Amino acid sequence: MKPVLLALAMLGASTCWAQASAPAASSHPHHEETVDDRVKELHAELKITPAEEDQWAKVADVMRNNAKSVDDLIQQRHDNAQKQTAVENLQSWNEIAQANAEGSKAMLDAFAALYTSMPDSQKKLADAAFRPAEAHSK
Repeated sequence: MKPVLLALAMLGASTCWAQASAPAASSHPHHEETVDDRVKELHAELKITPAEEDQWAKVADVMRNNAKSVDDLIQQRHDNAQKQTAVENLQSWNEIAQANAEGSKAMLDAFAALYTSMPDSQKKLADAAFRPAEAHSK
């Protein structure tokens, strides 16, 4: 399991800060294209039960919505990069950061509801899944 990728997918975060001068977004995998794979992996890793499916569906929807929101903003940024003023450039970064913050809050709310209902053994799986990579090697 790659916890860093998990965190990025879960929060709908992006590598947009590192892509300021990168090629067009179409040459990079989009979050919304890979988030369904991550949803399936996490579903299996957390051993989501049939009783948890409704709450899991809410988590999965948040993951998909977060990815789409960030992808759309990154695409807009790339589409307009050559004609943006400095202020517009900063505004586009702000919009991406705001989407990430809102997505993080939505993910927290959706996942906390699911986590609260999990038995302790399943919570341990979730706790491990959300730990940083360096915590796994200690």
